[in-house]
Parts: sequence; C-alpha cells; structure tokens
Amino acid sequence: MRNLNLLFISVILLVVSFSIQSYSQVTVQVGAGIGYSVPTGDFGGDPVDFYNGTKYGMDPGFNFHAKARLGLLFINAFGEIGYTSFSTEGGVAGNDLTKTIKATDNILSIKLGPELKFSIPLSPISPYVDAFVSINSISGKVEFKGAPNGLPSSEQDLNSATRVGLGAGAGVLFSLGVINLDLNIQYNAMNVFGKEFSGTKDNRLDSYIYVNDDKDPLYNANDDKHIISDSRGISALEIKLTAMFGL
Repeated sequence: MRNLNLLFISVILLVVSFSIQSYSQVTVQVGAGIGYSVPTGDFGGDPVDFYNGTKYGMDPGFNFHAKARLGLLFINAFGEIGYTSFSTEGGVAGNDLTKTIKATDNILSIKLGPELKFSIPLSPISPYVDAFVSINSISGKVEFKGAPNGLPSSEQDLNSATRVGLGAGAGVLFSLGVINLDLNIQYNAMNVFGKEFSGTKDNRLDSYIYVNDDKDPLYNANDDKHIISDSRGISALEIKLTAMFGL
C-alpha cells in the first residue's frame, strides 16, 4: 500500500510539474497592422465584367486589421478581425464614357484558426504556416450613370450579406525586443459556404444590389434582366504586416 501511495504521489507531482512547465510556455500577443488585398478569380476582373454579371470586377484594396495570438509550445491559435474596401469604376459600353458604373464592396472578416511555427536556433526569425475559418460580412454601394438596358442613373446600397469561408497562409515573425513584426500572406476564399441568389428576380438591378454569388435560377442567355449564369467565388490574396506586442 505504501508503494502505491508513493507511486500515486509521484504521478501527481509529475502532472503538476508538466502543467507548470506547459503554462510557462504559454505566450499571448496582440497587435494591429495594415495590408494589401488582391482580388482573385471571379472577384477580380473589370467594370465590364461586373456589368455583364460574369465577375465582380474588383480592384485591389487596403486592409486594416487587429490580431491576437495564443502560443503553446509549437502550436499557436490566432484570431483576426480585418476590414478591406474593394472597388471598381469605369465605362460599360466601349468608348462611350457617358455610360459608367462605380461599385464598392466593403468586407469585414473574422478569422480563427491554428498556426504551426518553426523555431530557428539563435535566430530572431520564426516562420509559420496557418489555416483558418472566416466569417465575412459584405456591404457596399453601386452607382450607375447613363447605363444601358433600362438601369436608372442612381446610387444604390448593396444589401449586406454574410458568408463563411476557408483559407490558409504562411508568415514570418521578426523578433525586435518587445515588438514582433508579423509578415503574413493568406489566401481567403470568403464564400465557400452560404452562396445564394436574392432579389425579386424580375429586374436587372437585382444582379447588382445583392451579393448574388449563386446562379440566377431564371438565367437566359437572351434575357437582359437575368444575367448571372453561374455561381461566383469571392476570394482575395492578402499581404499584411502586423506589429505584435507580448502580454
């Protein structure tokens, strides 16, 4: 019995020792930064693509974000909230610049996921890879001036929508004493889940004032009102620099 008691006490001490050691390895960092987001796939293109309903036609935009990181041994968990404004502007009828559109997509993204870091002995540089789930809130505006096919010359709000996405990336942490610079590149596919077509389905304007990332069920190649022929992806390549501070 005495030997069993000694064994039990030894196991308890071992667990407590490991817990204390593990806790001492926990790190917490918070920070903020700026970046540049480049639309990819269907989210890119030009104003004519936007007008024809084939792509969103967005140009690159600046990203502003806040980030938090919880580190334990070789695995980190991170959370990030970021805001990016994308836009497109130009003519939609060849050289006739009296017929133009201007559209803005504002995207608020919340990301959560793991990071796997790699330590380099005696080096202030720590590379890592990450993966994440993103929740993306999309809003914006669209403005028409003299556009053809019966569209009014007016400014319309984009009906806001939320989509769930997936993404992955890689980065490098530069240790500068109390500050860590986090250089990161991520691919964010923002509408992997939740695609839909919305609107009254009897007006071409519906193709522009809703996110409408799924096919118009009434699409017809000869119909000027129902122009979205297929589902569309909303994705971007994000390059970001973040100043991180340990707590």
